[in-house]
Amino acid sequence: MTSGTEALYAAIMAICDPGDEVVLFEPFFPWYLPCVRLAGAVAKTVTLKEPEFKIDPDALRAAFSSKTKMVVCNSPHNPTGHVLSHDELELIASLCKQHDVIAVFDEVYETTLFSGAQHKRLCVVDGMAQRTLNIGSAGKIFNLTGWRIGWVTGPADLVAGCRAIHGYTTFSAATPLQAGIAAALDKESDGFYEDISAVFSANFAKLSAALQSLGYQVCCIDGEVGGYFLVADISSSGMDGMTFAKWLAKEKGVACVPLQVFYTPRANDPDWKCSLVRFAICKEPATIDTACAKLIQ
Repeated sequence: MTSGTEALYAAIMAICDPGDEVVLFEPFFPWYLPCVRLAGAVAKTVTLKEPEFKIDPDALRAAFSSKTKMVVCNSPHNPTGHVLSHDELELIASLCKQHDVIAVFDEVYETTLFSGAQHKRLCVVDGMAQRTLNIGSAGKIFNLTGWRIGWVTGPADLVAGCRAIHGYTTFSAATPLQAGIAAALDKESDGFYEDISAVFSANFAKLSAALQSLGYQVCCIDGEVGGYFLVADISSSGMDGMTFAKWLAKEKGVACVPLQVFYTPRANDPDWKCSLVRFAICKEPATIDTACAKLIQ
């Protein structure tokens, strides 16, 4: 695939028909919802609650029905960093088996783990190997996000459908990039991934301390966490996420993303506000140090 994003698109287009329901956990990677809609499917969202963003079992059970065709899971989670626990994976698996549902497991941040986190795969849960598509990204693993190389693995029949969609979209990822990534996967040791995780873990800790010193709450700080991002609740500022992001860029020279763009549109709820923002920790330590200094000055 040209990227994990294309793998996601191919999986949804290959499996979902108009009218099928797809369970999504929000906040979610903003490409999920458009892919579902392009397939003519209907998104059923399960909202993960801050500060830990763990799955509410009752809410997840309520989202599944006889119309459910697919569930999309992401761990470590973008944007929150939450790493799915064994119990959460078991719950998802039990519902997939009960309702005969295909799972798409987006694990593009699988090697970026800290706070003692361990990556756990849905496909290894009993009964899930034959109904799970796994999505990976070389761009995320090697911090080469401009190198659009990703993959989808799983049962032969499901992968065949993804391959067909891929053939009618980009047809092929760039051959030189494929060769480069193949060489990197073959030659890099586990120490490479551990070193990257150590850098991001330190970045997370430093940025957390700066934000907490300003009275903001850092999410997922007490649980297993991973990925490229840190989410903070800035409600103590009196601003919503969008207003805060604009203020922070203008007044402090630090960029963040308001988390409302990671939720389904709330057109029928004009009073809904989101006070969460996302910061990127996938930076050189010096960049994080500069950002922290600007935040607290």
